[in-house]
Amino acid sequence: MRPMLDGETLVRWLDAMGWSVSPRGRRTFRCVRSTEEGALDVYLRWTDNWLVASIVPFLTTGGSPSFELSRWLLRQNRDMRQIKFAYDEDGDVVLSVELPTESLDPGELHTALEQLEREAVRQRATLRGARPSESTT
Repeated sequence: MRPMLDGETLVRWLDAMGWSVSPRGRRTFRCVRSTEEGALDVYLRWTDNWLVASIVPFLTTGGSPSFELSRWLLRQNRDMRQIKFAYDEDGDVVLSVELPTESLDPGELHTALEQLEREAVRQRATLRGARPSESTT
């Protein structure tokens, strides 16, 4: 039985999609793309069954996320398809998409990464707009 997805195939697909790819271990890649909200670093890790693409960290909390942030993230998760926020082991916010590798094709990966990029740009713009403005008094 052949593996569902291998590194060479994944790199070939990502290159064709215009992502800059560099290895970060045996089954992990760092992919970079410029967006209107700045550089987007996505880490892709795959197993025999799953491919997980994550922006780590999406938002740094210093290890103590607020209750209001948690509520906001849950509301966003409710309204997003496939893309989800979570906390990592340091308490920072991660934005991820998980895809089963069993029948994964380049079009499905392209759509998922496009959605991840679109949500990252949209959510970053929202968060930047929500920051208290600095007073110049």
